[in-house]
Amino acid sequence: MAIEVLEPFISKWMFHELKHVLEVLPGDCVHIYNVRRECEVSILAGLFGYVSQGSIAESGDLQRFDRVLVLDPRAEKALSPGDFSGRVLVVVGGIMGSHPPSGRTHRELTSRLSVGEARNIGAGQYTIDGAVYVASEVARGKRLEEVPFVDGLTLTGEGFEVFLPYRYPLRNGAPFISEEEKRYILEELEEDEYQFLSQGRPPAIC
Repeated sequence: MAIEVLEPFISKWMFHELKHVLEVLPGDCVHIYNVRRECEVSILAGLFGYVSQGSIAESGDLQRFDRVLVLDPRAEKALSPGDFSGRVLVVVGGIMGSHPPSGRTHRELTSRLSVGEARNIGAGQYTIDGAVYVASEVARGKRLEEVPFVDGLTLTGEGFEVFLPYRYPLRNGAPFISEEEKRYILEELEEDEYQFLSQGRPPAIC
């Protein structure tokens, strides 16, 4: 599994999603590309098998696989168990999605790869960890329609609610989102956004 980061920095929110991928796959099976800042590379290298500041599009890594599948919501063909024959690499865009989605995966990732086939995992916009979970389920033999999901998720804090307009796969009946991410959104995100707007300090991990 490869994740190409398409943001200028690793935000705390993205970091929680990336860490949650480790509940699906062992760290050494996940390679992270296009990490812009050296301090972020150092942090991620302690969790994942390979971390690079370069883009996967500019590396020779794609040539080592029999098949490269890029998860792209705009792809015409859906991901299926039959796609996983031989040595397969799934590439996920590391995007903190806008709503509605703006086609960044196709524009900034799919169109830049010299090899690979685009696949969608349904009409909804998944989080990074959610997309990895769905792809892993399909790789294990499930059809997309056999992977349950919920569109939209409401988190409840002390006297307020936060609605997340994304699609979340259900694992054991519960939306696939980490407890750390939920706590961050409810307890820290507002302060980070204030610091960014008032002081220009991005909510990066380092």
